[in-house]
Amino acid sequence: MAPRVLSVLKRKMIYTVLLPVFVILLACSHQVSPVGADRFMLTGKTRSMPDGTMLYLTETLSNKEVDSMQIIGNTFQAQGHLVDWPTNFYLHTKDYAEYVSLWLEPGHMTFDASSANFRHAIITGSQTHAEASSFLEAIANIESEDDTEQTERLAMEFIRTHPGNRLSASMLAGYSPEWGNKKVKELYEPFTLANKESEYGKRILQYITFHKDHNIGDHYSDFEIKNPEGQLMKLSDHLGNVTLLEFWASWCGPCRRQNPDLLQTYRKYHGRGFDIVSVSLDFSQADWVKAIEQDSLTWLHVSDLKGRNNLAGIMYGVNAIPDNYLFDRNGVIIGQYLWGKDLEEAIEKSLE
Repeated sequence: MAPRVLSVLKRKMIYTVLLPVFVILLACSHQVSPVGADRFMLTGKTRSMPDGTMLYLTETLSNKEVDSMQIIGNTFQAQGHLVDWPTNFYLHTKDYAEYVSLWLEPGHMTFDASSANFRHAIITGSQTHAEASSFLEAIANIESEDDTEQTERLAMEFIRTHPGNRLSASMLAGYSPEWGNKKVKELYEPFTLANKESEYGKRILQYITFHKDHNIGDHYSDFEIKNPEGQLMKLSDHLGNVTLLEFWASWCGPCRRQNPDLLQTYRKYHGRGFDIVSVSLDFSQADWVKAIEQDSLTWLHVSDLKGRNNLAGIMYGVNAIPDNYLFDRNGVIIGQYLWGKDLEEAIEKSLE
């Protein structure tokens, strides 16, 4: 079974995958800073990093690299313009051997890893980290690493009591598929206007508007998204066979590692009436098409190039990839998150 890339808040991964999704700022007034009303400056210190080592700033939501800088004498500096703030970035080396999540705001910020691990650097000048620290500390103090119920309880309480905090918006966006429309709407409605208009708030509203619960035995929900050639494709036009609706992305390592097995399954059963419709959560048309070609994926592919805001993904409650739904010939869901032997057994049974 392919490893599942979690995107909901769980303690054991909070400092790796999830921190950039949830560590976020109280919605604050945009005050004029020493470096300009919409500009930031980040000065940093590192430890034992060779001169010439390159660091990169990559925006989390868009997965776009926006700046690069060189370490000289274990120091570096970055500065730039923020369209909106706070904005979450990864600061990382080329191969991500060293990385940290941070939220940039207008003004002067400092990054000090001169006496600590790069990933545990002391960051000042960002209210984001200050507002999030107590919550993260509470999560870290949960006795059981697998106590997701306690983690969710703390997250829900924070959201309920901090409707103006951007951390609340980011967590609710991440938890939406887990909590369902009713609870999400209840927590979303008291949000401040700033939170509702943030990228996270927009994602939550999309979830409330378009999401439908999909369980075994339910019929498909239709959508229309473009293929790589720009033609609109309806899911309903490509059902009729036993069909796997798959969610992936070119940047998703577990997805790419799963593709050879999926290709083998497709070749084994396609002639007997099995099809695949792959929905990509990519941003880049070029990266998406390149991955399709590199992995020799010959079935139908669609994407709206909106990343995690992909309409089909929202409709089907996808908060982690790879993910999939298996439909029978009548468009009824007969399985979800099936891989390898489990997938082949379900296909065999459906083709009988």
